[in-house]
Amino acid sequence: MIFEQRILRGSAVARAVAGLVLAGSSAVAQDNRVVLENTPTRMRGFETAQTYHAGTLELSVGTSQTSPGSGPGTGLQTYYGGGSYALSDRFMFGLEFQDFNDPAAGPINGSTPLIEMSTLALWGKMSLYQGERLSVAGLASIESVLNLRSPIWNGSVPHFLIGAIKAPISYQVNDSFALHLTPGVTFMPDSVNGRQFYGDTIGSVGVGASWKAGRRLSFGASVEAPISGTNTIASDGSYKKVPVWTVSGRYNVTPKTALEGYVTNGYGMTPATSILTFWPVGDEVLAGLRLIYTPGAARPDSYRGVAAPVTPAQKSLQLDGFTLGGADTLEPGTLRFSGWYGSDNNAGVLLGFSPDRDGEIQLIFEQYSDNPTASAGLVPTTDVRFMIGPKLRFMDQNNGNAFSLAGRALYGRRITGFGQKTGVFFAEAMASYQAPNGRAVFTANPKIAAFGNTEIAGVGLGVNIRATDTLDLIAEVTPVALDGSTPTWAAGLRYQLGDSGLSVDAQATNAIGRFGIGSMVAQDDLRVSVMLSKTFGVTGLKFY
Repeated sequence: MIFEQRILRGSAVARAVAGLVLAGSSAVAQDNRVVLENTPTRMRGFETAQTYHAGTLELSVGTSQTSPGSGPGTGLQTYYGGGSYALSDRFMFGLEFQDFNDPAAGPINGSTPLIEMSTLALWGKMSLYQGERLSVAGLASIESVLNLRSPIWNGSVPHFLIGAIKAPISYQVNDSFALHLTPGVTFMPDSVNGRQFYGDTIGSVGVGASWKAGRRLSFGASVEAPISGTNTIASDGSYKKVPVWTVSGRYNVTPKTALEGYVTNGYGMTPATSILTFWPVGDEVLAGLRLIYTPGAARPDSYRGVAAPVTPAQKSLQLDGFTLGGADTLEPGTLRFSGWYGSDNNAGVLLGFSPDRDGEIQLIFEQYSDNPTASAGLVPTTDVRFMIGPKLRFMDQNNGNAFSLAGRALYGRRITGFGQKTGVFFAEAMASYQAPNGRAVFTANPKIAAFGNTEIAGVGLGVNIRATDTLDLIAEVTPVALDGSTPTWAAGLRYQLGDSGLSVDAQATNAIGRFGIGSMVAQDDLRVSVMLSKTFGVTGLKFY
């Protein structure tokens, strides 16, 4: 990667910390347009009295899950997504969907039942009072349980309505710290299919606190306790009251994009289901991750200020390596299509899109090598499987940081064949450093994958040599641990066809695949493959 500017002088460690945490290193002046820097409107499913200013659009997607060992595949997951829009400074509305289709985390009435529950929620929230420190809001939701199926409730239940009314109160102690009190009432039927359900009304009171550690980093905690009705199914099948607790943290990757992580014993994200604990008992700890995006031309693009022009070498690095991820993301408004085929029937396609700076969404379909010398216990399937997830860049050497740093999470599942379609969770961090001569880029790529009781981790190391203005030479190796033992490696070249956006990869490797867990599973026989990539500028889809 050839930069137009040299790396700034100074301590690399100090500059790395500053780039991630200190607001003082940001080139963007703080203002109310960056809504992600304000007190949160919601902490997981716990409402505060905060509302967005007029015209703010929020989109979010996420998942919460138990540990992989508590269930088949990658564990027990709830998937959710939705959005909200502020019609005025006082009123906003939203639409959300969540889905769960897995067994309970433990036995109920002597067996571990499968539970399917899909919920669609429409809600509105109005600011009722906004003082210098005290804020009061009202929220109401109407929600449809589109699908409920479980032996607990005698099989499949026709869709029915639930809802909630909440009156969050927030007190701003100072610019960084706020306290929240949220009384609420949730409406649910007391029986479905002739079986007991949670009850007509669940009265609750929640307390919480939020703290801004800096412009980009904030934390929150909440406890919501039922005071009437029940919100938990016990192991003996009875219904009980158990407080729902959540501890969360949020990091603003850009002024428009945030990543929220949390731990909780709660099940739902919608206003009505947020009072429910996970099944059974409510003592199972779930970890969750939510990606929040607030597009808008009025908001700054980056905390690093105006981006430097991208070079052809950087465009090559945006395509990742052969088995290693890269720390660069596509330019905003860029669409990428890649297709590859190799020996032992490894093939795949990738579709990537960058709606804004430092962020990319990737959808991958890949069929791993069917070579029998790969460890069968590490190969989730040789059928076609999909992988989808975000790639976020936290630091950018081309724009003033000591090195580039990104992270990617991919969730994958088999989509063809019969039987259980085992899911695999994969996460990785990518750090790269450009040598002062501008011709060599060194990459470190720790990664981990898990499905069922199988776990494999590795630390990939790679080098990319810019041999000419259009040719890259790439070499990679990934030592592995946990259930893996044989390192994977790859070597080859990438050729760019001028400014056409086309590039061709040719590589030799012992890995069964390019992406996800396949990049860490080795086979005895050498494989070769070729990949063709094309990038398109679709600036009409750029969301700023």
